[in-house]
Amino acid sequence: MNRKVTLIVFVSFFVLATFGTQLMVPVAAGPRTIYVDAGNTDFEDGSKEYPYNTIQEGINEAVPEDTIQVRAGIYNESIYIDKHDLMLIGESRESAIIDGGGGRFVVYITANNITFSGFTVQNGEYGIWLYKSSDNNFTGNIALNNQYGIYLESSSYNSFSGNTVSGNSYGIYVYHSSHNVFSSNTASRNSDGIYLEGSSYNSLSGNTLSSNNRHGILLYHSSNIVLSGNTALNNTYGIYASGSDNNVLSGNTVSNNDYGIYIYYSGSNILSGNVASNNSYGVYFWGSNNNVFSGNVASNNSYGVYFYYSGDNVISGNDASSNGYGIFFWGSSNNIIFHNNFISNTEPLNSIGSVNSWDNGAEGNFWSDYDGTDANWDGIGDTPRPTDGNNQDNHPLMAMLLQFNIMTENQSYKINVVSNSTISNFQCRYDVYNRINVISFKVDGAEGKGFCRISIPHALIEPPYMVTVDENPPSYSKIVHTNGTHTWLYFTCEHSEHEVIIMHKSSPGLAFLSQWAILGLTATVVILLSISIHYYRLFREQKKVIQAYERELGSFPVSHSERARTYFIKDVIEREEKIEKFKKKYGVKVYPASTLEELVEKLGLQKEKGKAKR
Repeated sequence: MNRKVTLIVFVSFFVLATFGTQLMVPVAAGPRTIYVDAGNTDFEDGSKEYPYNTIQEGINEAVPEDTIQVRAGIYNESIYIDKHDLMLIGESRESAIIDGGGGRFVVYITANNITFSGFTVQNGEYGIWLYKSSDNNFTGNIALNNQYGIYLESSSYNSFSGNTVSGNSYGIYVYHSSHNVFSSNTASRNSDGIYLEGSSYNSLSGNTLSSNNRHGILLYHSSNIVLSGNTALNNTYGIYASGSDNNVLSGNTVSNNDYGIYIYYSGSNILSGNVASNNSYGVYFWGSNNNVFSGNVASNNSYGVYFYYSGDNVISGNDASSNGYGIFFWGSSNNIIFHNNFISNTEPLNSIGSVNSWDNGAEGNFWSDYDGTDANWDGIGDTPRPTDGNNQDNHPLMAMLLQFNIMTENQSYKINVVSNSTISNFQCRYDVYNRINVISFKVDGAEGKGFCRISIPHALIEPPYMVTVDENPPSYSKIVHTNGTHTWLYFTCEHSEHEVIIMHKSSPGLAFLSQWAILGLTATVVILLSISIHYYRLFREQKKVIQAYERELGSFPVSHSERARTYFIKDVIEREEKIEKFKKKYGVKVYPASTLEELVEKLGLQKEKGKAKR
């Protein structure tokens, strides 16, 4: 018995010793939070009670999906992040400070999917350096007193939001990196605020660039960049593009710079909705061709818009007001300039060695100093407005041009209005099929006669059109031009506040014809129904007569067919006059039976009689 127990214990021990580690099932640990506190001089294990006292220790300890929580303090170190999927969170960007001590880098990242937030990174050649690193998120950091505050090299799909870069040579430098997003960052007191070199498909929106020694934003040989809603103040160059094509600059504000926006040897860019004010040069094009400059405002600059050896550009829908020169061309030809408003500039324009088109063939620009007349009432001046010896605006506008955009689900429509009235509350209305069928707006002005010249896209509202002013016809109205896609309407009214409505007008002739068609169809149906009723009544009467004959004949003991035929012929003769009147009255042909046998056969009475005998 003791031998059996000893054998069992021995075998059990052998099995556990041999296979025990293989039978154990590992339990995966969830994401951890590792704590770091520079002030800890005691035991450290990364726990909340015993945090590490350097950030690099926390990184070394971490595995993917861990969070490294860094408490306030100054961390005199350079950190290297080569592990993916980590979060580094500082207590606050003012208090969690990483100081590189003048070394090569402060934070160097080669991993992906890193979140880095709430730090000050200072005193390094590279403050934050991303190398071949993607899908990272940087929010709420400060990069201070570095050669490069934030530097991206061959790194894509990263997001930078709410960061401040200050006192660096380059605030943010993007080198051969694409598809990155920079939003709501502040770059101030750097040599260059944000610098992109050889980088494409990046987006910069809502950033503030101020008091940088050279450029607020610089695009150098970078394409397909979107710059939107940025503000550049007190820089030498607010926004500068050099050798950069196919970019979009929209809704940016540049003020108090030497050059607000500077486009240097760059083409096929779109500049729209930007505001340049109080600069020496609002917008400057040097050696730049095939750009679109539309819907911008240049005011209170020495030079509103300046073109130097730049051609084949489209300049439309801009406002240049209260500048020394509204627009200036030097050696720049083959540009087309129309639908712009030049208002109260010391010199509206200057053109040296340049030949350009100052209208689109139908409409030109508004010049506040134009003193021509409009005798034919179409909103276009009757005489050209000279520009220089080589140029003139052949179709100067009689008032400022205003542009309104109407958005539908799939399309944007631009409506141009030339008016000496103040336009407000411009809107569209929809019919029951959710189609725009009405445009309405308010006009107001001082004493005198107000006028409007408005273009209506046919794709928005089909012609013809009806114009009302306070639900009444205008004082005067006419169609001044149509080209198959748009119609230009002109109308006048006495100046005061009015509501103008423009709508599609149905053709009165078609409506009238449609009403008569309905009445005619109704009358036809009534007549046919009346004829059918009368004919049906006559048929029933004839059938009753035959049935009476049949009953009468059946009462005789012998056949009286001759007598029946006689009665029938007599009845036919008596009804001939009534039948003729019926034909004339209703225009219907009636074919009564001429003999009794014919009538009996038509009505099937002979067959029914045969059945009755059986």
